[in-house]
This record gives sequence, C-alpha cells and structure tokens, in this order.
Amino acid sequence: MKNSIIYITILVSAIISPVFADETALTSSPQKFIVTAYYSPLPNQSFYLKGSYEADIRLNGNGTHGASGKAVYEGMLAGPKTYAFGTKVYLEGLGIGTVDDRGGAIVSAGSRGYDADRLDIWMGQGEEGLRRALSWGKRSVMGNIIPKEEVPADASLDISKVKIVKISTKLQNISSKVSVPEKKEPDIFNTSVGKYTNPEKIKELQTILSQLSYYIGDIDGKYSRSLIDAIYDFQIKNEIISSRENLGAGYYGVKTRAKLQEVYTLSIENEKKRMIEEARLIAIKVEQEKKIAAQKQEVTLFVQNLGTPEMNDIGVHVRKLQQSLKSLGYFTQKDTAIFGKQTHAALVAYQTDKDISEEEFGHLGKATKEALQKDLFALKNKANNGLAWNGK
Repeated sequence: MKNSIIYITILVSAIISPVFADETALTSSPQKFIVTAYYSPLPNQSFYLKGSYEADIRLNGNGTHGASGKAVYEGMLAGPKTYAFGTKVYLEGLGIGTVDDRGGAIVSAGSRGYDADRLDIWMGQGEEGLRRALSWGKRSVMGNIIPKEEVPADASLDISKVKIVKISTKLQNISSKVSVPEKKEPDIFNTSVGKYTNPEKIKELQTILSQLSYYIGDIDGKYSRSLIDAIYDFQIKNEIISSRENLGAGYYGVKTRAKLQEVYTLSIENEKKRMIEEARLIAIKVEQEKKIAAQKQEVTLFVQNLGTPEMNDIGVHVRKLQQSLKSLGYFTQKDTAIFGKQTHAALVAYQTDKDISEEEFGHLGKATKEALQKDLFALKNKANNGLAWNGK
C-alpha cells in the first residue's frame, strides 16, 4: 500500500521468527518489534507531513486499502513480507492487531540494520490520523504473535490509547531545511556478475540485495548459491522471470540489472524520506518539550501569585484560588474573591485528599502549592493541551 512510512516509531526487537505464510502460527514468547505509524491523507487539511496532499499520498499510498485488499481500518498492521496476511500480533498497552498491509520499508530483523521485525500501525485518516501518527513517537513496546484460534472475537488494537498532542504547523516545511547526504550510485548496475567477477563487485551486489531483503548471507565477495538464489528471488518478485526453468533465472543480466537499479534508487529515495521524517520528529519533540516547560513555568507563577490568603482576605488572588479549587472539583460556590468559610472548607478538603500536613490546613503552604502546581498542570494538558482551569 505504501511507498514509505511516517517514522513515528515504536522500538521493539524481535526475539523469535515471524509467522511465515506457509506455516501454522504458534504462540510466541514475549518479543519486541520496531513499530511505526502511518495515516491516510485527505484534501484540504490545514497541514501535511510532507507539506501537501499529493506528497503525503506518495508517502503513505492510496490510503483506502491495504495490500491484502481489505479497506483500511484503525489499528490495521503492515508487516514484513514474511508475515502472512491475517497474522495476529499482540502489542502491550494497545491490544491485538492484524497484518493486512505491506510497506517497502517494513522489513524483518536483520534488514536495513534493524535487530527487530518492523510493524506499521494505521492511525486513521485526515488531520486526526496524522496527529495521532506523529504523537506516537519512538517507543519500546513488548508483544507477541498469537494463533488466530486463540484470539477473542472482539479483539482489536485500540489506537485511542495513543494520546494526541498538539503539533505546530510551523514544522510543516522542515523537510526543505533538512540536509540529506547524497549516496554515490554503485556501478554494479553496469556489469554482469559471475564466478570470476572481482570480489569487491560481488560485495556491492550482495550489499544491495541484502538492503532490499533478498540476500541473507555474508557480505564476503563470493559468487555463491545463496547469492544466485537471491537474484532469482528478486527476478520472481519483479516479474523478470516466472520460474527457475526460464532462461536467465538466477543470472544477473541486463534486465535484472536495470530493474535492480530502479528498485534500489527508489529505496534510496525512501531512505531520504525516512531521514527527513526523523528530523521532523526531533523538531516536534523539541517544540513539545519547550511548550511543556513554558506551561510548567506558567502554572508555577500562577500558583506563586496566589500568595498566602487568610480568612476574610479579599482580592484577585483569592478569586483565582477559588477558580482553581473549582476546576479541581472542591469549590462549588460562586467565586466571590472573598476568603470565607466555604473557601476555607474547600481548601482543607483538597489538602486532606492530598495528604497535606494538618499544619497547613486552611493555608497555602509549600506542600499545598506543590500539589496545586502538579494538579493544575495536569488539567492544563487535558483535552489536547486545552486549558482546563481559569489561569488567566
């Protein structure tokens, strides 16, 4: 379905083999996967990962159906080609997902330098899907492959557990600012390979086929049966031949070289996209950290400015205390800006619930202010960081 992925990646390393298309699934031991997220773009979004609807379509594919032919659905998984469609995977904290899609960058452990099988989670469509995919970030999550017959009928992967954070549209054009080093194109595309070929040339071919997940042997410069088999698998996959009986099966000829160059070039472009998206994610993380720090500072100053009101005090600081206690569910009266019995009772109730020392009851001491800072900051971040308290 996809040419690439949005690199908001869960890190999870594989410990056992995947469920192959021709094998019966067995319950696996707990394992880790490298999991990323993608979405389906819609026209007229206020922002796009790559800057435009067309660019996001190129990155994520048509966005309507997975490679299995099934319509996309929340929590659908894209898995390596070694995973049969229908493979059930449990991801800790999310639930059970089903592999119904593929992706050029979704590979098994050992490919592209990864020590784990990769999975990709479809997070929805439009801006909500994009924001959820971006919010996913890089995480380490345990999981395991489970047999279909042991999966409850109502089992699913709950993407609503992925909290959506606010992402600034200022990051929309970051891709144009990211410098990606250019790779020199190998000249192995211009020469045939055989038993007496220079070992360095053979290493080039082994490396490329390994990066594309066809060759799994050592990069040793030897023209071996495993290399010939890798060439054959590439030919079959790309419809250069249809069987081993075909002329040129396993031979690195003109058509095979041309197709390999095309596929390799595309993989390099996808790698550039990956680097760009990872740079974007770093920028998003930095912005979020700055925003959180600013919000914490705002709440800290707000609580400090409450002062230390006493009974019968009148003022704006008392009103703000009443509003804060109201937001936290302790003060139910009209905020009058007068520190009376009801305000005192609400404050004591809050302090009691927070295990504040009785010495501070009815007063804004250090421990009470620290508790207020924590709780008001948590409220401020509810509902996609919307204000849940009147801290103006």
